[in-house]
Amino acid sequence: MEIKLCFKTYGCKLNLAACKLFHEQTGKDLNYLLMCYLELFRQNTALGTTERLKEAFGMESFDVIAKLFHCLIVQEDKSIPLAEVEDSMFRVGWMPTDNDGDMCEPWPMVVTQLATDVSSYYAELDKKKVIT
Repeated sequence: MEIKLCFKTYGCKLNLAACKLFHEQTGKDLNYLLMCYLELFRQNTALGTTERLKEAFGMESFDVIAKLFHCLIVQEDKSIPLAEVEDSMFRVGWMPTDNDGDMCEPWPMVVTQLATDVSSYYAELDKKKVIT
């Protein structure tokens, strides 16, 4: 999996260590929070992009999402500091763009894409767990 923030692609990994680290830092459940973002965008498909983005910005704080991204990123690259993730989020934290692809989307859209990727990841795990 990867997280694209401010024209940089960060490798990331969802594992138990990432979930535990996120809970230690925030008291929140990483998987639950990602599910909430996924559901928010599914429920609000009738709204325009700006309205959906406003809802997503209000769901969780910048600080908590920075820690969510960081907990996943450090599973792949421990040298990335939280401050770098925060700076990247701040620089792309306004409105979606039409011309830059997905490399500078606002962080709520990045969280939603990550949630979609995690959902696909778990769907693939379920296929591997099938007992024959």
